[in-house]
Amino acid sequence: MTDDMIERVARAIYNAECWDTAVPGFYQRAARTAIEAMREPTEEMSHAGWRTASDISTVVWQAMIDAALHEKE
Repeated sequence: MTDDMIERVARAIYNAECWDTAVPGFYQRAARTAIEAMREPTEEMSHAGWRTASDISTVVWQAMIDAALHEKE
């Protein structure tokens, strides 16, 4: 079973919290917001991408984030 990225991040946020909320969709909205914040890589992230064999550019990174945000839509 593969979870979409929003569900994986939502579960991580849920597991990190010491309290639970009964508001439907709270963790999914928090996950979407967190993933959206990652869309623009930091300078350090960009440099790290260029140093790897996979050579992930900003355009590729953004395409990957966009795909995560649009899974199951």
